[in-house]
Amino acid sequence: MKKYEPIQMVASSRYQNYFPTLSPEIQQDVYSRMNKLLIEEKEYCDKGNY
Repeated sequence: MKKYEPIQMVASSRYQNYFPTLSPEIQQDVYSRMNKLLIEEKEYCDKGNY
């Protein structure tokens, strides 16, 4: 199964140019929320469903 990491997800997203303009506190909040969502949705991921 593919390993999801918020930092890599942001780096390869359409927001890669916008994200660095956010304050460090907001960036950390975004990464934290992404981690929580990844954990919550983990049961729905499988090898063929990314």
